[in-house]
Amino acid sequence: MKWTNNKTILITGATNGIGKAAAIKFAESAKSIAFTYRNEELAEDLKNEMQKINPNLSINSFFCDFSVQDSIRECADKIKNDLKAIDLLINNAGVVNTEYSETIDGIENTFAVNHLGYFLFTNLLLDLVKKESESRIINVSSAAHHFVKGMQWDDINYKDDFKMGLKAYGQSKLGNILFTKQLAKKLQKDGVTVNAIHPGGVNTSLGNQNNSLLGRVLKIILKPFFRSPLKGANTIIYLAEIDGLSITGAYWVDGRVAKTSHYSKNEAEAEKLWRLSEKLVNQEFDI
Repeated sequence: MKWTNNKTILITGATNGIGKAAAIKFAESAKSIAFTYRNEELAEDLKNEMQKINPNLSINSFFCDFSVQDSIRECADKIKNDLKAIDLLINNAGVVNTEYSETIDGIENTFAVNHLGYFLFTNLLLDLVKKESESRIINVSSAAHHFVKGMQWDDINYKDDFKMGLKAYGQSKLGNILFTKQLAKKLQKDGVTVNAIHPGGVNTSLGNQNNSLLGRVLKIILKPFFRSPLKGANTIIYLAEIDGLSITGAYWVDGRVAKTSHYSKNEAEAEKLWRLSEKLVNQEFDI
């Protein structure tokens, strides 16, 4: 029996790519699927697709712009009002930026969405996650965390060295792993497992926000090497469906625990990132 049977699952960024592939797969067995979206038309398409697979499936959708902290808070409030508990939280919403930009909160967009989005959204919903025994959290990270030699504490926004955004993206993915390890440690007493995954290069709309010529050319060049969204979602699906998952704080690639960079293993750095993240979202979380 799949662990997802009769479970309530929440997925961020589920209207395309690996998030959508996972949602459609989970529709076969879950009791309830909730997801966040930015495009209402795509959200309706996903609802209809899941409903065809499982007419009895309960579906909830919530608008959320993960680049705006107020939007994340509003979304979390609505989720807490509509859902009684969360068995599985999948943090998947993300961006790749080749041009520098800051959010309304004054934070570089890549770091704001890919790391702070996970951090704030998850912490705001932990009470719902902890309501169920053996709940799970899966954070979509990337092998791109190897691009950087630790967090750039003196310029977390990469304002002075953004270039094509590769290091900023790598830093955000390193942030996912440091967050995963720190959260896993904090939630071990509650029986909640927290793991990160690398989906591989996936042909999704992740980089569609890039309008630069170089960004478009890179996507064309790399397209033949991309995986399908379903193949990219396989490790998420594996960690969600396997019974008796006890491993926590790990990084998974193709269904197996994989090695992470030296810089992702520093507990002091993980704690430092946690404190900085609290400062950047103007809220402390006592777990």
